[in-house]
Amino acid sequence: MDIKKLNEMRYQILSDVEKEFTEEMVPAKLTDKEENDVPVLNVIMSGADEAVGNTMGEFFFMPSSPNDEIQYFVNLITVYEDVPEENLGELGMAVSCLNTYVPAGAFAIDFFARSLIYKLTYLMPVNADENTVRENVDNTMGCALQAVADYGYLLSEVCEGERSALSVIEVLAGEI
Repeated sequence: MDIKKLNEMRYQILSDVEKEFTEEMVPAKLTDKEENDVPVLNVIMSGADEAVGNTMGEFFFMPSSPNDEIQYFVNLITVYEDVPEENLGELGMAVSCLNTYVPAGAFAIDFFARSLIYKLTYLMPVNADENTVRENVDNTMGCALQAVADYGYLLSEVCEGERSALSVIEVLAGEI
């Protein structure tokens, strides 16, 4: 496997996705190759989709070694920043319950940053052709954004102290 060629293809795909977002007036910026260990596509979903709300997405391929057969494509979306400390316990219970309903990926709490995140990682075969990689990137990003649109608002309300973990469970069970 030619790592340099693989990385160039992955970078070009993320660059094309960046262009698609900016053409749709969604703020997106791909970091330079030299800026980080891996290029990261940052996307701000601020008002672009009311269901997703104000979120920040980071999309990137984990580095791979010459003997690897797969490469991880990571979708990391910050749903809520600076969760009030008094709401972290309730949010933890809500996240734990809600994740059983999320079809792919999972919500999590970064306790050090006090933020609510959603993470979906896709295992991408390193020998996949460019069209397959593009399709998988598009599908994975779409799945991640859909999960945040479907469930993020419930957890955001818990972050704000407007909803309890029990209330989240009742919504998910169809009782509310």
